[in-house]
Amino acid sequence: LCVVSIFGIASVVRAAAEPLSLTVDDAVELALRHNEQLLISGSEVERFSQRVREVRADGLPSVDANLEYARNWLLPSFVFNDQRFKAGSDNNATGRVMLTQPLYTGGRVRGSLKAARQEVAASQQQQRSSRQQISAEVEGALYEHLLAVEIDEVHRLAAKRARSNLYQVQALRRAGQATEYDLTRAEVQVAAAVSDSIASDNAEAISVIRLKDVIGLPLEQEIMVDAAFRETTSLDLTDISNLIGGALQRRPESQETAALQGVREGYIQVARAAGRPQLELWAAGQMQFQNDKLDELTSEGEWIRSWSTGLDIIVPLFDGRRSNARTAQARHELHQLELDRKRTQRTIEREVREAWMVVREAFQRLRAQEGSVAQARRGLRDAETRYRVGTGT
Repeated sequence: LCVVSIFGIASVVRAAAEPLSLTVDDAVELALRHNEQLLISGSEVERFSQRVREVRADGLPSVDANLEYARNWLLPSFVFNDQRFKAGSDNNATGRVMLTQPLYTGGRVRGSLKAARQEVAASQQQQRSSRQQISAEVEGALYEHLLAVEIDEVHRLAAKRARSNLYQVQALRRAGQATEYDLTRAEVQVAAAVSDSIASDNAEAISVIRLKDVIGLPLEQEIMVDAAFRETTSLDLTDISNLIGGALQRRPESQETAALQGVREGYIQVARAAGRPQLELWAAGQMQFQNDKLDELTSEGEWIRSWSTGLDIIVPLFDGRRSNARTAQARHELHQLELDRKRTQRTIEREVREAWMVVREAFQRLRAQEGSVAQARRGLRDAETRYRVGTGT
C-alpha cells in the first residue's frame, strides 16, 4: 500500500511539473468545465426543468391512502330497562383511499405549464450567454498572451540592435570617427531598450497568469500555448444590415427576453384562472373495523366497505377583486418586458455597429501598418547596404 501511494504521489507531482499544452479549443473547453458561473447556470436549467414536472403533476390524478386506529378507553353508555349499554366499540380502525382528477382548472395548469417551460428556455439562454462570454474571455486572454509574446520579442530584438549599435559606436569612437555625443546617445538607446524589454517580460508573465485565471487552472501550473491569431471569420462584414438582423435573431439576450415574455403571459392565465370555476372528479373507498376484540382485526367479515364517486364544482363568487388585481399586475409586468425587449434590441444594434466599426478600423490600420513595415524594411536594407560599403554609419 505504501509503495502504491508513493508511486501515486510521484505521478501527480510529475503531471503537475509537466507543461500543459493549450490550443484555443482546449483552453475554452477547460474554462467551460471549471467555471463556477456556468455550473450555476446549468443548475438553474435543471431546477426549472423540475419545476415543469411539478406543474405538470397538478393536472394529473393524485391518489392518497390513509389508515387510522383509535382505542377507546372510556365509552359513553346509557341505561334501558335497567340494563346498561355501551355506545361504540373499544377498537376503531379505518382505511381510506382517495383519488382526485382535475377536469377543469380555468386555465391555471395550462398557464403554469407555459410559464415553467418558458422559464426553462430563459435559463437555457442565460447559460448560452455565459458560455459565449467565457469563450470570448478565454480567447481574448489567449490572444493577449500571444500579443505580449510578440511585443516581448520585438523589444528583445530592439535591445539586441541597440547593444550592437553601441558596440559599433564605441569602435568608431576609439577610431576617432564618432563624437562623445554619439556614444552617449547610443548608451541611452541601450538603457531605454533594456527598460522596455524588462517591462515587456513582465507583461508577458502577467498575461500568462491572467490566462490561467480565466481558464481556471492553478497559477503554478506550467502551460505551453499552441495557438495562433485568428485571421478569418465566417461573418459577412460587408453588409451591416445582415449582421444586425442576425444578432437580433440569435443573441441570447434577445431570445431570453422573448422567453420571459412567455413566462408573464403564463402568469396572466394563472391570475385569470383564480376567478373562474373549477371542476374536479373524485373517487373514494373506505374500510372500517369496529370491535371490542382486537384479535378480530384479521377477520374479513369484521370490515365494513364503502365506495363513492363524485364531482366537485367550485365557483368563485367574490374574492375582493383579488384575481383582477393579480391579472393587472401580470399585464403591467408583461408591458415592462416589452419595453425591455425594445431596449435590448437597441443595445444589440448599437453593439453590433460599434463592433463592426472597430473591425473595419482594425483592417484599415493593419493595411496601413503593413505598408509602414514594408517601407521600414526597405529603409533598413538600404542602411545596411550603405554601412557594408562604408558610405553610412
